[in-house]
Order: sequence, then C-alpha cells, then structure tokens
Amino acid sequence: MKKLFCIIAAASLLAIGVSAQNYETEKKVKHVSSTATTINGHFGIRVGGEIVCPGDISQDGVGVDAFSVGGGIEFGAIYYAPIKAGLYIEPGLKLYYNQYSLNSDMTEVDASVRKFGMRIPVMVGYRFEIADKTGLHLFTGPEFEIGISAKEHSDGYAESLYGDDGGMNRFDLLWGIGAGVSYKHFFYAVSGSLGMLNMFSDSDAKFHENRVTFTIGYNF
Repeated sequence: MKKLFCIIAAASLLAIGVSAQNYETEKKVKHVSSTATTINGHFGIRVGGEIVCPGDISQDGVGVDAFSVGGGIEFGAIYYAPIKAGLYIEPGLKLYYNQYSLNSDMTEVDASVRKFGMRIPVMVGYRFEIADKTGLHLFTGPEFEIGISAKEHSDGYAESLYGDDGGMNRFDLLWGIGAGVSYKHFFYAVSGSLGMLNMFSDSDAKFHENRVTFTIGYNF
C-alpha cells in the first residue's frame, strides 16, 4: 500500500512534467517566446500537504519495510529571485509537522513517529509563459531539514528520537524536483523530495525519508 500511494503521487508529478515538455514543443513551433512577461523579484507564502514515504530499513543488502505511508503539512515563505529570461532561484524557509506509523507486523501495539522542524529549500527553476499572467514552472534543488522535535508514540507513551538515546539524526538533506503553475498572484505545485542522508545515527542500518508535496501559495 505504501508503494502504491507513492507511485500515484509520483505519477501526478510526471504528468505535469510531460505537459511541460508538450508546451515547450508548441512554444518553439509558435514562436511565442517574445510574449514572455517580465517577473520581478518578490516574496510569497506557501502551504503544503505532504505524503511521507519512508524508505526501507536496510543493512548488508537486506531491506525491511518497517513503516507505512504517512502525512503532514508545511508552511512558510519563499523569495523569487529572477536571474535571466525565465531562469530564477527561489530560497525559502518553512516549518513542518508530519507523522508515519510502524507497520502492524513490526509491533504488537500502535506506534507512530511524529516530527516537527524547519526546512530551508533552495530551488533553481525556469518559468515558461503559457498565457497572459500564467506561467509553468519547473524546478529542482537541495532542501536542508532541521528536526526540532521527533517522538515515537506507543501505547500512550512518548519517547524522544533525538539525543544520545534516540538513534535518529536531526539533520537531513533532500533533493527536490517539481512542477507548478502560477496565475497572477496564485501558485500551485507538485514536488517530490528524495532523502540523501541516513537518518539513523550510530548504526550500520540505513534509513531514508522521502515525500511528495502538494503546494498552494500566494505571491506578493
């Protein structure tokens, strides 16, 4: 079930990417690049709902599907900094809360991981002009994640996953890729983030956190 959710979410992202390629082909044929709108630097706010897709716990080439798909939200701000033509860089600062649970065959009680922290994405993107005041955005880049709180909730008891006894790293680096549409001041995007660092500290086992995010926003 976890893989099915992630495949569906990834398919949504791929569909937007295919649309972007089709649009680029049409743009070259119609020579509409001369109608591109100049976009100035601006701030924006973003709110996102996310599907958390924990990877397998692996060691010595053997993986265990220990976690189920989870969910969460993020909220923050970005700054859109144009570079040249449609090329831009977009740093941001966001707060997040998410959770995912242990699979039932891994434990006899209900257990979940609940996390709260901060994200610093630095996306590089390109805006294609679709119509008047409407743009298609393709973007990619690193995203730094700093955990403020992470607790395992089990049978009414909560235990911190950070610190010497927790076994989980506070810091993560993910690589994001996504596509979005802007219309006047409004923005919508679908993006995926792939965890690059092992989230287990002091362990030979490896575990990565991945997610798919659906974002809406407003640009000032």
